[in-house]
Amino acid sequence: MKCFLAMAGTVAVAILPIIQSASARGGLASENPWAPEHIERLPPDIRKAVLRRARACGSKAAAAHYFSLSIESYGARFISLHFEDFACANRAAICNDNGCLHQVYLKSGERHRLVFITYADDVRLTNDGPTVGLEVLKRRRTQKFQWNGRHFTVSDVKEIWK
Repeated sequence: MKCFLAMAGTVAVAILPIIQSASARGGLASENPWAPEHIERLPPDIRKAVLRRARACGSKAAAAHYFSLSIESYGARFISLHFEDFACANRAAICNDNGCLHQVYLKSGERHRLVFITYADDVRLTNDGPTVGLEVLKRRRTQKFQWNGRHFTVSDVKEIWK
């Protein structure tokens, strides 16, 4: 018991400066969940497309932390945009009965090319070895795609029953 209390005391003393530092900065919880910075940090050509979408929303461009996700595989860099995490006063501009807009861009030189677009509940980029994959969840159905070097092709479809 003494050993446990000594160890717990050592751990508490070790993490105290970390806790105090986070508290002084406001901690992680103080991050604005709908921040324009999540848009401003996008590559310029993608940011321009997102700002056009924001005008249709009728609100200033802002997004949650996971609005933009990226993955790299064998020199190819993909960026996925998840519009369910996009601040939009007019939700009909980005969502429909199938879900919200999702776009996937491929970095091509200094620009980014739109290589996939869908309305879905969620889209997830995967890295299955030498190829990038895409899992699309739409209305209780998962559809899998694989990158073939030019575009995503269907590789599997599964019904989800809960």
